[in-house]
Amino acid sequence: MPDEIELGLLSEPLLDCVAAAELLNVRVSWVRDATRLGQLPCLRVGRHLRFTRAMLEEWLAVQVSATPGRGIGGSSARAPGAPRARFRRSTQAALIASLAESPNAKRGGRDGK
Repeated sequence: MPDEIELGLLSEPLLDCVAAAELLNVRVSWVRDATRLGQLPCLRVGRHLRFTRAMLEEWLAVQVSATPGRGIGGSSARAPGAPRARFRRSTQAALIASLAESPNAKRGGRDGK
């Protein structure tokens, strides 16, 4: 019986993050982040993330049935009084660095000042 399950998984090629992102029509970084956070199921082959088409289709069906009317991954609108989503640390650091720059340092390109 365990052999049948293993053969079922390997009857089709495993998808990498790029192929999974194409199938789900999302960015590759989203696929990696979702698997790291445990939101998207994956198979780990050594340090590599791999997916089966059936695995992604099953996950998608659960997402659609679990969130009627909201779409996959939740709604972009916040509920009143709900806290704002935090920026990723790298994004937050880049934003702070760009705000810390003087406004005159960025002018040099277009109007020649």
